[in-house]
Amino acid sequence: MMTIPSIATATTLWKDLLDIVRSLGHDQMAWRRTLSAIGLLTLGMADATAVDITLAQIMGEVQVQGAGFAAYRPALAGSQVRVGDRVRTGKDGWAVLAFGDDSRVVLTAGSEFLIRHLDGGRRSGLFSLLAGKLRATISHRPEGLADYRFNTLTATAGIRGTDFALIHRGQANVFFGNTGRVQVRGLGSGEQFLTADTVVQTTRGLDPIPPIALDPASPLSRARQTLNAATDSPPASWAEVDLLPEIIARWNINYSRYLADAGRHSEALAVLQVALDLTDDAILNADAHLERAAVHGREPDGAAAALAEYALLLDAAKPAQQRETALFMTGKALHQMGRRQEARARLRQYMRDYPDGRYSESCETLLRLLADSI
Repeated sequence: MMTIPSIATATTLWKDLLDIVRSLGHDQMAWRRTLSAIGLLTLGMADATAVDITLAQIMGEVQVQGAGFAAYRPALAGSQVRVGDRVRTGKDGWAVLAFGDDSRVVLTAGSEFLIRHLDGGRRSGLFSLLAGKLRATISHRPEGLADYRFNTLTATAGIRGTDFALIHRGQANVFFGNTGRVQVRGLGSGEQFLTADTVVQTTRGLDPIPPIALDPASPLSRARQTLNAATDSPPASWAEVDLLPEIIARWNINYSRYLADAGRHSEALAVLQVALDLTDDAILNADAHLERAAVHGREPDGAAAALAEYALLLDAAKPAQQRETALFMTGKALHQMGRRQEARARLRQYMRDYPDGRYSESCETLLRLLADSI
């Protein structure tokens, strides 16, 4: 096996080779031998610079898929990872990737991370969080700022010297700022800047939502604290960390009401879409659809969009409380749109399904109004 020279050794060898080249003259065989040596040296230097990330610490199930290989293998603490490698953590896995410039990336349980490009000498690289959660702490160096980019399937973050955390689930992305400044984009040209003690969210490749300041007492701030603590050291139980997408989704649903009351309808719809994409929880999804319908209902031409949101909840298998609300609001919206026969059909359906329901009195009033209008 060829021994790969260190950078210092390679530099010395280059100087020696230059001295040799000056003395070659027109000796063709000597030139061939020298060019062969230069090729081997170049290969060695390329490999030496490519190895710049080490799995410094691992806990639980951690696996690595080498570039060009289909199978994953158990990771070993202290082993190196290269461009094209993937690191995957299991349900109890935790891994620290240490960079040669003292930067580091910590992966929590249930995450998958891909090294797409790395130039350790120039401190540039491209990395992908394919699923899960991470925290990246990028070092400040005298020679200048790093130029690292972290992407998911639907977002990109440009990093220089900063500390941030990221949750990526489905199509949704939630960025938490700890220190420094991060440029966040979807798949388009729109961008927002994540700074300390703020959150930026995006989903489906859409432009990111403007930063949200973290109130120390809010569930969103506690979510960041939980994620940061889990990246400082692996927790005894991952249950709280695993619930972060649901916690953020519920916070988004509540926050959307503030945005809607402030007339910021597009932002309200955007945070609700993030909530929908963060979790598969049936009740949270139903609540998000109800709030989206309410936002659309505030707009002059939003009735059809509101009805479309309600329609997603009318199936009998949907959560009962949210279905009840959606059924009544469908009848009410149809009445306001002048679609009397459809309104009467939905309101009668409500009275059959929920004779003692929360909206039964209002429903009876609307049915009397519809009868009087015939």
